Amino acid sequence: MPAHASTAPSRRAFLTGRVARPDTEFRPPWTDEARVQAHCTSCRACVDSCPEHIIEFDSRDRPRINFRGSECTFCAACAEACPEPVFDLEQPAPWPVSVEITGSCLNAAGIACQLCTDICDPRALRMDLSVRPVGAIRVDAGACTGCGACLSTCPNNAIAITDPRQQRTSA
Repeated sequence: MPAHASTAPSRRAFLTGRVARPDTEFRPPWTDEARVQAHCTSCRACVDSCPEHIIEFDSRDRPRINFRGSECTFCAACAEACPEPVFDLEQPAPWPVSVEITGSCLNAAGIACQLCTDICDPRALRMDLSVRPVGAIRVDAGACTGCGACLSTCPNNAIAITDPRQQRTSA
């Protein structure tokens, strides 16, 4: 089998337009894709300085966020350790990242759960008890910092992190 065969879409997927697209890369706070592409030298200073160990390198040796059970505390250690102008601490907010609750939330199935609201420090996730039978989780996008603390607590992976700068276009 050729080396490229495992990454190529099947004929059926290609013809039906159901080609899997790679997940978006979430860059560290205070930076974006353009700054990373223009200035990152892959020195690993940001990765090594992150006390939460949520920064890793992608397949192109560029920093990305992988929350894997932890959250961003916005300590700015990554930005301070970087010797290049990859990070901009003058931005009004670390990033425009927010979360959304997907249809696989246990509350939508009638199973009461609010683990994500319990761990959300800025109280961006709130239980709306007006939705029957057990309520629904509502996101206050203005309060959400995108720290990622809620991601690992969700037993059904019903929380998705979104970055408006990385809107995919549908084919």
